[in-house]
Amino acid sequence: MVDDRVLRRSKILLLEPIHDDGIRVLREFGNPSLAQIPKEPDVLKELEDVNCIITRLSKVTATMIDAAPHLQVIARHGVGYDNIDLEYATKRGIPVVFAPEAISLSVAEYTVGMILALNRKMVVADSAARLGAWKKRYGELVGTNLLGKTVGLIGLGRIGGYVARRLHAFQVNLTYYDVIPNNELERAIGIRRVPLDDLLKDSDIITLHVPLTEQTRHMIGRREINLMKETAILVNTSRGAIIDEKALTESIQSQKIAGAALDVYENEPLETTNPLVQLHNVILSPHMSGHTVEALRTTAVQVAEEVRAVVSGRRPRYIANPEVLKS
Repeated sequence: MVDDRVLRRSKILLLEPIHDDGIRVLREFGNPSLAQIPKEPDVLKELEDVNCIITRLSKVTATMIDAAPHLQVIARHGVGYDNIDLEYATKRGIPVVFAPEAISLSVAEYTVGMILALNRKMVVADSAARLGAWKKRYGELVGTNLLGKTVGLIGLGRIGGYVARRLHAFQVNLTYYDVIPNNELERAIGIRRVPLDDLLKDSDIITLHVPLTEQTRHMIGRREINLMKETAILVNTSRGAIIDEKALTESIQSQKIAGAALDVYENEPLETTNPLVQLHNVILSPHMSGHTVEALRTTAVQVAEEVRAVVSGRRPRYIANPEVLKS
C-alpha cells in the first residue's frame, strides 16, 4: 500500500485540457497542471519533476521521456496511443495506460452521421440554402438512400461493432474485413466476413475502424482505391495514416470514387492549404468524432483512475505494455 502522503506529492502534467471531473479525480492524489506549450522542445523544462504525463493528441517522444527522470506513467486520453513512443516507454519500464471504452459509442454515432451527411449531401445543401441556391435541390443536391446499399467495415472491434449494429437498422447489406472473426455479431445481425479486396470491390460505403500499426499504415492506398466503385464513399474516423492521403485526394479529384468523410488526417492539425479542403464532395472535421459531453467526461475520469492505479501500485485495467508491470 502506498502512503497517501506520497500520492499527494505526485506531479501530473496535462499536455491538453481534460474535463473538470477528471481533474477532480487527479486532485485526490496528485497535483495536476496544464503544460504551457505541449510540444518539445518547449515542454522539456516542465518535465524535470513530473511523475505522470497525460496526453490527448500531443506526441510523447523519447526525448520527453528522458527529460522526466521521475516519470511513473504516461496516459493517453482516448483509444489509440500511436502518439506515444511506446517502444521507448517500455524500454524505460514506464506503463502506458489509455481509456478505450469511453468514446467508442460517440465515435460510432459520429461515423453513422458522416455516412448520412455525405450520402445525402447535407453539408453542401446547407451552403446552398444559406446562399439562396434553392434550385440546386433538383440537381447536384440529390443524394442516395442507404436502404439496400452494401456497407463494408474494415475492422469489427468495439467501435466497428457499434457502427455495424446501428447501420443494421437501415437495412443495409453488412460485410467486414478483420483478422479476427466476430462470430457474435455475425450471428446477431448477419454481417459477413469477406476478404479485403472483395469488400473494396463490392461496397457502396467503406468505413475504417482499425488502429494505426505498421501493418495498417497506408492499408488503403492507390491499389485499394482503384478496386472501389466509382460511386463508393470512404469514411475514416480511426487514424489518418491508415489512408494514403495523396492517393485519396487524387482519386477524388479524378472521380475514381464519389467522395470521402474524414475526421482524421496524416498530419494534424489539417493545413488550410491541403487540397482536400477544396473538394466539395469531401466532409472534413477536426478529429472530434469522440467529442461529446458524455464521452469527454467519462474518458477524463477513466484515464485519471488508470493513472491513480499505477501510482498507487495497483494494476491498471487498460495498459498498452503490460510487460513492464512487476508480477
